[in-house]
Amino acid sequence: MNTNSSTETTISPAGVLLLRGSATTPETSYYEDLDKNGWCVVKNVISPEKAAYYVDQAYSWLEGFGKGFDKNDRETWKPENLPAFAKGGLFNRHASGHEQFAWDIRAEPGLIDVFAKIWGTDELAVSFDGVNVSLPFKADAPVDRKPWAHVDQSPLRRFKYCVQGIMNLAPNGPKDGGLMVLQGSFSRYNEFWEAHDHEAPPGGWSKRNGYHHTQAQLQWFYDRGCTWHKVEAGPGDVILWDSRCVHYGAAAEGDQPRVATYVCYKPNRDVAPDKQAIRKEAMENFDNTTHDAADVKQTGSRIAGKLSDDERTVPSKPPVLSHRAQQLAGIAAY
Repeated sequence: MNTNSSTETTISPAGVLLLRGSATTPETSYYEDLDKNGWCVVKNVISPEKAAYYVDQAYSWLEGFGKGFDKNDRETWKPENLPAFAKGGLFNRHASGHEQFAWDIRAEPGLIDVFAKIWGTDELAVSFDGVNVSLPFKADAPVDRKPWAHVDQSPLRRFKYCVQGIMNLAPNGPKDGGLMVLQGSFSRYNEFWEAHDHEAPPGGWSKRNGYHHTQAQLQWFYDRGCTWHKVEAGPGDVILWDSRCVHYGAAAEGDQPRVATYVCYKPNRDVAPDKQAIRKEAMENFDNTTHDAADVKQTGSRIAGKLSDDERTVPSKPPVLSHRAQQLAGIAAY
């Protein structure tokens, strides 16, 4: 079994998966459902009015590409009128993580406090993640709507390691696109890898923080009673999920758009000096990054290469960061 020998895993009488990854990792957080089920919704982290403001900023950002999208004209809500995106509305290119509204969201005191309660410290590092605007496209629009069940954690890390988040900005109901979680998969994370160690590739499982499940592997979860659940949230709510929870982002199916940003914070003490250097380079070049703010990797248009000549590698305007945001970015000391 390819586990970390320094990690201890137990099940409490209440059924909560207690996972100890390091001396600085709290076994449990402020959020009982997150610890028990692997996900939860934190209500009213920012006001509905502030959420609506950020929605407008996201739409204005898309209009700024000059491809024909008009936030006030739904007839223009077509893939060809938008910059390159993935999975129904995932904008992880175009320096999206460094737009002013994305940084303003990351610096929201209420949002920072959510993650401070998870990790037991407010000295945090934040990822430079992307934006999601999943519009209700017509059924025949050329959009990838296929489920992509995965976890955002290496099979070698069988302990509490990363908690991801979505700052939800628009009403998000059952048909509006958004987070799908495989209910019950979280508590079976270690059991799954133990049962599937024989499927590891030559050389063993990858250290890369991500794994996409096959249909046969998903059936293993289904056979144990795990079912898909669409997470719903209101404007200003934050959706949290542990990176060991099997999940994917669904495309919008109804007539309402999904608007959100991805937010992920980890204790700054867990960011090694070489990773801090990568974070600073990403800031200097306006690169997006992976979810994990500590084991950070640069992504985005400059790193992956442009898909078109008009693809941006810098934000529409260089963001102006508050001192708190600079601390989160790793360019100002705590």
